[in-house]
Amino acid sequence: MSEGLKVDFAEIDRMTNGLTELNTWALPLVPKVGAISADGDLLASAILSPGSAVAAESAALTASVQLGVTVASTEALVVVTASIVKVYQTAELALAVAATTIQVTVTAAAGLVGRVAVDVLLSVKTGIYTVVTLAAVTKEAVDSGLVADVASIAAHSLKDAFDSAMRGDASLADRFQQFSSDAAKNFSTNFAAALPGLSPKIVAVEQESLGDLRKLGVYDDLLSTLIADGQRFGFFEDGRPKIVTDAIEPDKLTDRRDTALVASTVQTGQSFTTDADGNIVPTDVGSLFASSSQIDNIGQDDFADVRIIKSIDVDGTVRYTVQIPSTQSWDPTAGATPNDLTSDAMAMRFGNNSALSRGVLDAMKRAGIEGEPVMMTGFSLGGITAGAIAADPHGYNIQQVVTAGSPIGAMDIPSTTRVTSLESVQDPIAGLDGVDNPSSWSTVRGDAPTKLGESVSPTLASAHDANRYSVMASGNPAVNDDGSIVQFLGGSAKTTTVTDYQIRRTN
Repeated sequence: MSEGLKVDFAEIDRMTNGLTELNTWALPLVPKVGAISADGDLLASAILSPGSAVAAESAALTASVQLGVTVASTEALVVVTASIVKVYQTAELALAVAATTIQVTVTAAAGLVGRVAVDVLLSVKTGIYTVVTLAAVTKEAVDSGLVADVASIAAHSLKDAFDSAMRGDASLADRFQQFSSDAAKNFSTNFAAALPGLSPKIVAVEQESLGDLRKLGVYDDLLSTLIADGQRFGFFEDGRPKIVTDAIEPDKLTDRRDTALVASTVQTGQSFTTDADGNIVPTDVGSLFASSSQIDNIGQDDFADVRIIKSIDVDGTVRYTVQIPSTQSWDPTAGATPNDLTSDAMAMRFGNNSALSRGVLDAMKRAGIEGEPVMMTGFSLGGITAGAIAADPHGYNIQQVVTAGSPIGAMDIPSTTRVTSLESVQDPIAGLDGVDNPSSWSTVRGDAPTKLGESVSPTLASAHDANRYSVMASGNPAVNDDGSIVQFLGGSAKTTTVTDYQIRRTN
């Protein structure tokens, strides 16, 4: 998406209700799931007889927590986590799980943090604070000091709530009710105030936790289990792509294009080259990600808007840039829009074997691309799909990949393909692969910049944003004007054509 994680309550409800149904079916089977084998290579797939009640409980909880973390291995991390919290009923129980599973002593104050965190989950629109609950059950969160930080926030919140409740001459019951209400409100306020400083630490804990799953050899297995079990309930049914020309009315298409252009101009403070239709013609990396924002806002949840830019240099050399949109639908039931949660899950587990990637390949064929040099690019899911196609290019001459906020470090992209990846340390999506990018890639990591007119620093809830990555690129001349990238884009003395392809999913 182009502006943070735009997830409203209706979307969270659809997600959590569907996954709660899945969890309800799966929970009775969890105690029967085999524990990780002694050498830690992978999660046993057979149903084993537990050695003892305690061992069985520990194994089951371990599997549940790992599955919860692996569920987070898609762009829907913060939303899916909500279903895990709902299954456990309270974060206090999750902290008890952590104490049993990884033998970490959790203080009573941290347990109270968990209870308050559930109230925060229900009161915060994006649900981003559930990352804290997930992080609290990991050893990394304790070692990094994150749990201590959150406990300190809770302690101050509780003290203020207690002081407020003790004022006046209200009854004991009324004082307790006021204390409970103020504690949750105080925690939400204080946590939000501390979030800019906590965000990089939370993201680091997230990536290390997911990295542990990769070291155990269970990351892919658990994601496969999620997809397979989800399909029992009609989720993650990917279907086939179809290129259409009339997904929405022409006037609506024009309005969305123009609105996105104005938004990117205002938010980034940049001036963009456009064609006669108002499409952004990228001339550097900054404008490339402004173009990502534009195609997201053009397609929205009606279709995947895949943009192919043909550039002819003065010497007659033809190059293509293939730009892929990010996630626009969070519903686990696959719909007509192929850039959705289903594509997230499929791309993270099965590479370019998704309706979105096949639709991109169809668009490339229709555009007449043959042996010419190609640059694949995208923000978020767009970058994941770009990397997946580069790893399995189907005969195309893919020379360059440029991504922003995309977890692609584990993808087997050939060494002959140059990769440039932008990742902000506040972005919870960029680290979902659980690994660092190869040293041979050009990785730009740093603080998420503020957009024009913003007065507060970006956090987990707002860092994942195409226009923000546009600002990040434009502030880094070495990347923004990288000749190996710019050669694919528009510019003086070049002939550049922008063509958008509308892709929908069919059964």
